[in-house]
Amino acid sequence: MTRAQLEMEFAGAALGWVERELELTDPEIGKALGVDRKTIHRWRKRESAPAPEQRRRMEKLTQLKWFLENGFRTLELGKRWLHQPVPALKGRMPISVLTEGDIDSVLGLLATHASGAHI
Repeated sequence: MTRAQLEMEFAGAALGWVERELELTDPEIGKALGVDRKTIHRWRKRESAPAPEQRRRMEKLTQLKWFLENGFRTLELGKRWLHQPVPALKGRMPISVLTEGDIDSVLGLLATHASGAHI
């Protein structure tokens, strides 16, 4: 496989997980990644690969996946956490922050949780 094919495969797998497990729509995923829904559609169809900046943001989605699958007793508890108001986010839900494009704030909270701190 070429590098571009590997990147398209990675993008497709990451998008599939976000859609399936987090139940986000293409417009929501696009906003989280800083692209429009047409770009998401092209990545899904493997017509193009994410540019370097979007690839870095997509890698953050895979970090999110890791934290949700490993930072809680079950993935379901991790997903439930995404939909509860969090004081560190001024009472906002992490899923809302994520879909507004602020992946880093959500990852920072999950990293704090993984370190053993209460969030």
